[in-house]
Amino acid sequence: MEKLVDLPPVALVTLGATLAVIIAVRWLGLTVGEKASPVKSGAAAQVAAVIVDPTALVNATAAVDRLTHELEAQRVLAKDGVHMLCRRVEALGDEVEGLAGSLDKLILEMARKR
Repeated sequence: MEKLVDLPPVALVTLGATLAVIIAVRWLGLTVGEKASPVKSGAAAQVAAVIVDPTALVNATAAVDRLTHELEAQRVLAKDGVHMLCRRVEALGDEVEGLAGSLDKLILEMARKR
């Protein structure tokens, strides 16, 4: 308190004005905040009904579960399809190697006959 008394009058007025502005801004902010609260708006009842009503949440959860199971089944099918394609490509590669070997033999036989 003694330090406040030792301040010059201009500093005391500035301190008082600053404190008044801070208190006024806080009070106005609280007042505006109370007026803008969703409790007084008409949309609050609709939002509360959606939050309180669990039917939509239960339906959405069931839909997500069905989608998850369907995606898992599709993933398994895709994985099986990829394995089948890989086996088929390997078989085709073996056939190409066999044909290349036969072609080499034919070329050698034709070269001998000349």
